[in-house]
Amino acid sequence: MFASIHKRQGVFFAAAWAVILAAVPAFAAQTAADQDLAKKYEKYLGKYEFDLSAMGGGMRVFEFYIKDGAFWVEYGFTSPGELKPTEGVADEFSFIEPDDGLTKFTFQKDAEGQYAKVRLVVASLSLDIVGTKQK
Repeated sequence: MFASIHKRQGVFFAAAWAVILAAVPAFAAQTAADQDLAKKYEKYLGKYEFDLSAMGGGMRVFEFYIKDGAFWVEYGFTSPGELKPTEGVADEFSFIEPDDGLTKFTFQKDAEGQYAKVRLVVASLSLDIVGTKQK
């Protein structure tokens, strides 16, 4: 009986290692994809503060980051939004917010040429505001 249990543990252990080793190349590729995308979008990444007081929302921080091979915005209302570049428009990205529809972000440079602001436009809410990058 103990030999049978020990044999099953060995098979389970071998199977677990096989799954882990099979996942390593996929994880490495995902990490490489994240690194490539992070390098491409590094000028935009970070936290930006928006004053949503006029809408009753107070000060809110939106975070732009790379995860799972995609560019995301975490904005604290619903799930994060996966941003897609707007074709033909430099520095603009958008996603469809489940409740409010098309949401656009346009990153803006300051006088020194650094990306320090992002404009948020949600036409369905008549929202057009600018957030400032946190240092």
